[in-house]
Amino acid sequence: MRPPKLIQAVITLATSAILFAACGSDGDGAASNSGGSGGSQSDAGGNGGTAGTGANGGDAAADTTFPIDGGNGAPDADAAADVSCGATGLAVEAKLPNMLILFDRSCSMRRKVFDSSAFGTGPDDPETRWYVAREAVDTLATEYQTRVRFGMMVFPEPREDCGEYPAINVQPDVLTAGAILDVLTEPDVQPFTLCTQPGSSIPGEQPHVTPTAEALDTVINSGVLQDPERNNYLLLITDGGATCDATAASLGSQATTLLASGVQTAVVGFGDVETGTAADMLNAMAQAGGLPRPAGPPFFWLAVNPTELADALDAIVAESVSCTFELQGTPPEPDKLYVFVDGTELVRDAADGWVYDEATNTVTFQGGACDAIRSGDSHSINVVYGCPEDVCTPTDEVCDGIDNDCDGIVDEGCVN
Repeated sequence: MRPPKLIQAVITLATSAILFAACGSDGDGAASNSGGSGGSQSDAGGNGGTAGTGANGGDAAADTTFPIDGGNGAPDADAAADVSCGATGLAVEAKLPNMLILFDRSCSMRRKVFDSSAFGTGPDDPETRWYVAREAVDTLATEYQTRVRFGMMVFPEPREDCGEYPAINVQPDVLTAGAILDVLTEPDVQPFTLCTQPGSSIPGEQPHVTPTAEALDTVINSGVLQDPERNNYLLLITDGGATCDATAASLGSQATTLLASGVQTAVVGFGDVETGTAADMLNAMAQAGGLPRPAGPPFFWLAVNPTELADALDAIVAESVSCTFELQGTPPEPDKLYVFVDGTELVRDAADGWVYDEATNTVTFQGGACDAIRSGDSHSINVVYGCPEDVCTPTDEVCDGIDNDCDGIVDEGCVN
């Protein structure tokens, strides 16, 4: 049988990354059939672009793989399906989610994880809540920084009190892990120098408050997560309840406002938050925020040690990674759409494979296939579809069960 002419989209999921390419890159997570470009830092990033190929550049998969991280962990191009029969590039795009990390830097973060009555010696003391939370966020942002657009806001700002509103330190984007760590290692941001020193009667420059409500107001009023083209998330990491006259009801109302605007809120409690007013506040935000912990109560993620904190953050962020990919061209015959993962065809199945939505022109991975994308276990995806016409090149008819002369009759004149 002669294969039909195919049109291909190549998606590369390099190490902890979602990358998209087909014959050159235009940045912003899409790729185009052009001579290549310099690229830009956007959804799929730039990293210099690719050389690009023409419309009939042979094996499009081999020519157009575009790893954002420079190729670390990227699969061999030959692992993609062979579509060298006149393949034409098709732009593919996934809208990476925005996630703003709301990081509590109140003075209580100086306390030790396993002994809340004791204070650590400084920001690099591995026994402190600050150190453990900082390292967990750095690991998270580094691992997912090409699959999630992370931003950062610490609260309260250095020397700020109740009634003052923190600024956003890092705007959501890809590849922001370094910028986030820079913020968390600034001397005045780390809650050791400015806070009242343990055993001292001399007040520090940092008020001992946790203005969570003011931080939420900044998110609501700034519009930082009002991006209708993406899923938007707020990740709150705190070691206690809010002060500054906030209540569980008022905080829940703010989370409701965020959800109504399309922002889901996940809450991670770290430290002395298992019971009492602090737990009530965190539960209220988590329940109203649209992203509660499964099988609650508690409805917030409770982390009482470094491992639980890392696991909670990973579970929340992995859930936010999109398994839906938009095709930048419409398949002429949707029933001839095919998907390959790491060179192996994936079954079209709503439970554990993939589905195509004609209304949105998207391919969505389901079940284990989606899990593999979110975990980074899948490295490359090829989306391929065939054109309606199957071009037949006439040759002499021979008795081989094929219509060689393209007249609609198979093996005419042959004697059985």
